[in-house]
Amino acid sequence: MRRLLPLILFLLAATPVSAQPHWDWTYHDECIVFSMSFNDRGDLALGFGYDAILLQPNGSRAFKAPVRGFAYSVAVSENGTVIVGTDGNWVQFFDPHGKLLEEYKTENVVYSVDISRDGRTAVAGNVDGFVYFFRDLKPVWKRNIGSYLWSVDLVGDRVLAGGDGGSFVAFRNDGTPIFNLTLPGDVKKVAGDGEMAVALVVSPDETWSSVYAFSWKGEELWERKFDGLIRDMEFDEEGIALGGDLNEVILLDRNGNRVYSIPFYLLVTDVATADGYTLATGGDETIFVAPNGTILWDYSPNETVEKVAISPGARYLALSRRFHGKDICEANVDFMSLKGSLSTSAPETPLKRELGSPLVAVGLGVLILLVIALLWREMRE
Repeated sequence: MRRLLPLILFLLAATPVSAQPHWDWTYHDECIVFSMSFNDRGDLALGFGYDAILLQPNGSRAFKAPVRGFAYSVAVSENGTVIVGTDGNWVQFFDPHGKLLEEYKTENVVYSVDISRDGRTAVAGNVDGFVYFFRDLKPVWKRNIGSYLWSVDLVGDRVLAGGDGGSFVAFRNDGTPIFNLTLPGDVKKVAGDGEMAVALVVSPDETWSSVYAFSWKGEELWERKFDGLIRDMEFDEEGIALGGDLNEVILLDRNGNRVYSIPFYLLVTDVATADGYTLATGGDETIFVAPNGTILWDYSPNETVEKVAISPGARYLALSRRFHGKDICEANVDFMSLKGSLSTSAPETPLKRELGSPLVAVGLGVLILLVIALLWREMRE
């Protein structure tokens, strides 16, 4: 029995905590990814440097089209219509093949865009505080929220916008106001669904952050305050993922209660969530968390991971890595099908087996118990 103990200790030390992800494919191009967005079909729109790119779930590139400036923000509809907002002060629309459909010149940098599932309506916001609403690719109205604008969100027939000085504003699709609130900090991110509107508020000195939920009548439903900077928030109508300088990645439910908190000691720069799954990145590390709070994998590619995304329904996920190659500015985009790959050559591997962690954790627990039992027996002898 004593001869088995060193072997068991070796196996315990060699057992990985989590497996590395198996990416279906990787796309490489010049410059860096400023923004990325999925539709339900798994089409992935990218603001990739001075280009808008649309990638399909099988790894093929539907198009690569030049845009007017850096593509700071991007969104894609179910039919493949792509909207892009640029630092060149433009809102541009492309069809699924990369043909420029329409473009609209704004007064300043367009930092945030969104588009409806059917592609019929869209919204954009620029840093001068203007919200632009489009129907059938044509500008219908614009409104100014009176401050530097960080985020817009299209929620059915309503529009949310957030900016500095606590500006949190909602409009109907005809441009009439629903509510105009002033919150105690800068509103960095907004999101909503049919029942409530959510805002991420950060203090000017970034020493605290709050997440607010309001009814569409402007009535506060709840607030959750945190010490430190929350850098990003995403709401998928079920959960609200949060990350920043908190030493943890957090998922809240619709009522503001914590579903899970995962230790993460780097500054989280981007988060994505769908159906309880959360993808979060900071520096050169990315974690993927299951709905029960289990870390399915911890990915460290030795390259800066900048953007992450999960498709609605948690069927697909993607991340972008800044690639340190021979050129000054390059990046990779990794793509994974979580619930069955659309590629005929992809292995048919169950999710938990492919991503590891649950079985590994069980095996690790058994080994720990076995080592404890052996050590106890050694002491008694």
